[in-house]
Amino acid sequence: MSPLKNIAVAGATGNLGTYIINALLSPTFRPKFGEITALSRSATSDAAKALIARGVKVVEIDTQNVDHLAEALKGADVFVDAIVSTPDTAAASSNFIKAAAKSGVEFYIPSDFGFDYQRIDFQHPLWEGKRAIVEEAIKAGLRVARISVSAFLENSFNPALGFDVANSTVNVIGSADNRFSFTSKVDIGFSVASVIALWIENPSAVPHTVHVASDTMTYGKVKELLSKAYGREFRLETEDPIEVKKNALAQLPKPGDNIWATILLYLRLLYANGVGDHSVNHNELINPGEKYWRWKKTAGYIEETKSA
Repeated sequence: MSPLKNIAVAGATGNLGTYIINALLSPTFRPKFGEITALSRSATSDAAKALIARGVKVVEIDTQNVDHLAEALKGADVFVDAIVSTPDTAAASSNFIKAAAKSGVEFYIPSDFGFDYQRIDFQHPLWEGKRAIVEEAIKAGLRVARISVSAFLENSFNPALGFDVANSTVNVIGSADNRFSFTSKVDIGFSVASVIALWIENPSAVPHTVHVASDTMTYGKVKELLSKAYGREFRLETEDPIEVKKNALAQLPKPGDNIWATILLYLRLLYANGVGDHSVNHNELINPGEKYWRWKKTAGYIEETKSA
């Protein structure tokens, strides 16, 4: 029997990394892996101590030092970068890639969780930065699997993205029949674990880009779910997609600009133009018949959070 593959995760105590670690340590997946290492800025924080108590090896790192990172990654077969990918973290991601290649990492999952930049028809620093990191990893000789999840379910229900619960309004760019997908952070964590397990079992079965989705909706369907859950009728408001896109392209941030000031506008634009539609996906490849876990559904999430 071949030795179990070792996994290293950067950002293991962060917003998404926590869910990835939970999935790796779950009874379903833990027996499939060897040593699990969390790369952290502090090995003595409460979060790091909690990981150690669960059997995770925690290594303190300096993201500016490639040799130090390579030493931290020594023995890892798989590296997952769960640090939020932004222009500000691009240098750290690049150093991780150099270190991974130097230390002998075979399989790399980049911090590319979100919309698929290959489907976006305009250039934005956020997604172009993600593209550059993936291209660098491929040139470095790493086997790369991007996991594209569309919109995070837990972050989507707010007015800035068109779902204004307080005012019983769903604001649509274009048609209420436009489809878009949500993926919960729990499902993202399990997707990462399952993609790694599949790569270990059959490397050629893992596509370069893995599209997943907890659920796929239309604005009209979300309106129905919200109306039912809150016991009052939500109304639809629409905007002209041509005008919205024209205005968005006119204010595209340039390198060095604050991308966060307008990012929600571009996310809504991606909802509207079909980039976020993951109704055709790899769910069955990584979780056939929901064998490993059950995907979280939008209706259940709305019911769970309506009184929060």
